[in-house]
Amino acid sequence: MAIRIALADDHQLVRKGIRLLLESIEGFKVVAEAANGKELIEEIANINRLPDIALIDVNMPVMDGHETVSVLREKYPELRLIALSVNNDLHVIREMVRLGANAYLFKDSSPAVFRTVLQEVLDKGCYYDKQVIESLLIPENMINGHPTRNGYRNLIRSLSSRELEFIKFCCSELTYKEIADKMNISQRTVDGYRESVFDKLEVKSRTGLVLFAFNAGIYLPEN
Repeated sequence: MAIRIALADDHQLVRKGIRLLLESIEGFKVVAEAANGKELIEEIANINRLPDIALIDVNMPVMDGHETVSVLREKYPELRLIALSVNNDLHVIREMVRLGANAYLFKDSSPAVFRTVLQEVLDKGCYYDKQVIESLLIPENMINGHPTRNGYRNLIRSLSSRELEFIKFCCSELTYKEIADKMNISQRTVDGYRESVFDKLEVKSRTGLVLFAFNAGIYLPEN
């Protein structure tokens, strides 16, 4: 069965080119197309079955990628969202991740990279290349010019020891099922931890959770 993709980009030629690229990859099919976020949300609401992935241009008129990702993440938690952009601005990348994007893909990426990103997002739930990862791993105090970790203390105190353990496992490549096995709990309990942690920390995706964990000092990646 083909992987169903929704696509939003305000430039018709760019949108057509991306569609042709996507449909040249075996097993992928574009089922919805729009020129802005508002149109995309309407298109998705009007098709019979939810797409597997939505590719969303960051800069669009009427409703831009930021608002579109936020709305879709709230409305369709299971939908994989990939931000599309030519912009490598650190603040833009971090904001899209915070809002719930599962990947950040540069429009000038090769067809091979498009294929890799799509497959990784489907298989693992997220994908970020080296440039994006390096951007995400810059502590907020280096961006904003003031320390921020103290501001996380109250949020961390609201977490149970098992929720903290869950967060640390989320910072690995383990699937949620594998995390359940590691913690000797059921998949349903892991789902409960995920919902609770996302709510307490006000994050909308696993990647946003990892970003929080890094900035709060819960997780420190190995060199």
